[in-house]
Amino acid sequence: MGDTTPGDVRGELERDLSFTPNADLESSCEADYLQQDAAAGTQSSSASASKSETSAFPTPTNVTTRNATSTATSNGIQPQAFWAGATIDALPRMEAIPGRTFYDFDGTTVKDPISILADAGVNAFRVETANGQCLGPTTFNNSDNPLGRELLFQLDWGCIDIKVKTTQRAVAKGMKFQLTINMGTKIPAAWEPYNYEQMANAVSNETKRQLQPFLDASLLPDIILLENEGTGGYLFEEETTGHARIHSDHELCGQSPNGNMASFPQLAGLYKAQVQACNEAITTAGMSTSAVRYGLHSHGQYVDWKEGCVHGPAARSQTNLTTSNGTICDFASVIPSSLLSSNVSQLLTIMGFSAYPDPMTPLDIYSTASEEATPGRLNKTLNLLQGYAEAYGKLDTGPFVGQYKLQSLGVEYGTSYTYAQVSRQQNHTKLMWDAVKAYDSFLGMQW
Repeated sequence: MGDTTPGDVRGELERDLSFTPNADLESSCEADYLQQDAAAGTQSSSASASKSETSAFPTPTNVTTRNATSTATSNGIQPQAFWAGATIDALPRMEAIPGRTFYDFDGTTVKDPISILADAGVNAFRVETANGQCLGPTTFNNSDNPLGRELLFQLDWGCIDIKVKTTQRAVAKGMKFQLTINMGTKIPAAWEPYNYEQMANAVSNETKRQLQPFLDASLLPDIILLENEGTGGYLFEEETTGHARIHSDHELCGQSPNGNMASFPQLAGLYKAQVQACNEAITTAGMSTSAVRYGLHSHGQYVDWKEGCVHGPAARSQTNLTTSNGTICDFASVIPSSLLSSNVSQLLTIMGFSAYPDPMTPLDIYSTASEEATPGRLNKTLNLLQGYAEAYGKLDTGPFVGQYKLQSLGVEYGTSYTYAQVSRQQNHTKLMWDAVKAYDSFLGMQW
């Protein structure tokens, strides 16, 4: 639900949010985790979080809070800085609207908006790129009521060049850089005839195409996330027909390749291809990959089962799949060995998530129902991801020694408040940030 995805891809990603995981996915990932939790005699907040918790989040149980003394700290290793971030890649479009002026918090001092954020303590930022997005140069269209189109998320968001320029401004303020590389749910028409290896190569090339402009400007992301929420995976809907390749054995076994979660070995292979492509591009640019981390971004409604399928104790197989018809897929003859043999669970070490009120529609603006539902769901997400991180343990070497091998990051959140309800937005934001700070495997939250 990022504000900067071009219109056509935005539609794809919003449709993706309506994806409902099938029973097989739920039983093999989330449910297994909850059953193991219960068998161990522990209380799972994933199962017990109450939607009536509105005043404050409960103190997390069985976790080490960020302020507690840890082995890493006692060994002289400093814990990671809390990411207080924001998605800012639409900023140049906002600045280009005629008459648009940005003021500091006093309401009178005209000030650079990135400076406003930095001076207020924002130390991280996020930008997104998209499959097929233009490289630039960007020319904005300010005719036909840009203010009205802004309210409807129908502005022309521009090309990758303005993302690079925005990144340069934020990095100059010392901010951490998180890049989201999107593929989208649609399989481009030119890719539809491809076999799996050809599709993986196309994904690799597109990934490099989106990343390269930043590297050319000497901008190295701290974290690269694959897809904006991407609840059901990506690249599974044919552009020419609208057909979703998730139904037949032919599709699930990769003869008609796709990146849907229903055929996780295929999706995992494409994730691996993206990580390899990024590392190759970074190395070719003369930069180091040692401190670059990769991860996924799930919507809060689905993070419990999606991340469970990748990092949970009942994680899905990356090499084997038996369809509902009993067909055993021969992925060894479909997916290149370089992709089939590596472990995506070890390559993707950042668990990104969105945290929106549930439900979040204009009808909820004057209702507290949205606020009442959100704390319980967020508490469930935090405890679940903390459990995954603890199961993986901490690093004993490298640039992040002493930190968890698997860490979480709130990638985006928002509320359906009007301008007149800014104080409620502020209270809600503080509540969410304070909750995340209590978990020592969480890097932070971005707005």
